[in-house]
Amino acid sequence: MKFSTPRGTKDILPAEIAQWNKIENTCRDLFKIFGYREIRTPIFEETALFSRSLGSTSDIVQKQLLNVATKKDRGYSLRPEATAVIVRAYLEHHLDKEESFVKLFYIGPMFRGERPQKGRLRQFHHIGVEAIGLTSPYLDAEIISLATQILDKLGLNGYQLKINSLGCAKDKEHFSNLLRDSLKAKVKNLCEDCRERFKKNIFRVLDCKQEGCRAVVSGLKLDGKYLCPDCQRYFIAVQENLKLLKVPFNINFTMVRGLDYYTQTIFEISHPDLGSQDALGAGGRYDNLVKELGGPSVGAIGFAFGFERLILVWGEKNPPMLPGPDLFIANLGKEAQEKAFLLLGDLRRTGISCEMDYSHSSLKSQMRQANDKKAKLVIILGEDEIKNQEVTLRDMSTGIQEKIKIKEIAEILKNKLGL
Repeated sequence: MKFSTPRGTKDILPAEIAQWNKIENTCRDLFKIFGYREIRTPIFEETALFSRSLGSTSDIVQKQLLNVATKKDRGYSLRPEATAVIVRAYLEHHLDKEESFVKLFYIGPMFRGERPQKGRLRQFHHIGVEAIGLTSPYLDAEIISLATQILDKLGLNGYQLKINSLGCAKDKEHFSNLLRDSLKAKVKNLCEDCRERFKKNIFRVLDCKQEGCRAVVSGLKLDGKYLCPDCQRYFIAVQENLKLLKVPFNINFTMVRGLDYYTQTIFEISHPDLGSQDALGAGGRYDNLVKELGGPSVGAIGFAFGFERLILVWGEKNPPMLPGPDLFIANLGKEAQEKAFLLLGDLRRTGISCEMDYSHSSLKSQMRQANDKKAKLVIILGEDEIKNQEVTLRDMSTGIQEKIKIKEIAEILKNKLGL
């Protein structure tokens, strides 16, 4: 019987890992500069956590949660996103008692039971940050700037940053009423799902990707007048701070994000190469969530990038490539193989990555192996080399060969490799 990956999942092969590591290391470097510390949480949580935080009428809760089968009554689901999980950990471990302002980052798989398509899988990976304990337009601009700097450091061009403000709870209610009045006469033009959303959670209509619904939404004349004076001033301050940081942006008043916990500033970074599912990453402020989950009334903001979506865009110009060893040891004869095996261990202990042939292949075959593995250097060790206590060192990029004494190998190799 032949097995394959479950639908909506994919294997990340060794050649692709270099791409993933590059993105992850770039993010880690910037997170350190910005003062974020890593947190790791379970991949499944109580289902009630997501129902309460994301909204019982959200598409994620209604259609996309992947439940974990258990013998007990309490329900568990694989995490569809990380913000609610991070807030749960923040409260459970009393991080607010340790510091008034906590900055965390996470990397890991998320799960949603939806129809797989380009840029959308059932198991996907997020890398993101959460800053909990402060409400400030400076922090909003800093978070958005961090997100754009990640893309800039990766050399990813052509992305677009869109921002909006949902305002406070009263503003969201006002906005909801305005939308209901604006869409009332157009309900018949909406898809079946959006007709239900119109009744239960009208903001979800603005998120729909169906062409008919998008046409209706694009015809709405939304201008942010639903914001109260305080929230208007806050949003203007965020914009001014982004200008100070020289972060280009567009305001999009039809953008609401798909989760109920968002308030005030929200943003999305998209790229045209992704097609209709064009979001590389997104985030925003969620000032009420910590309190709603039983904690203090503190501000919070965060964002997440989809790893797979970054790979789809950034990976076009950075194709998968298996990293090669620093050195390959070609050996000829039983005695040479034993000497090569000892040398292999000694060199690895000095920090040199190296491999050797164990199968008594011909020199031509071993050189082909070294070339296929993209080794930078090759040591050739045979009877003559053993007799003279030396090896032949070949530079694979230039083809130049030289004889060096065995006792000098480690020092010479480290100099050549810049170690």
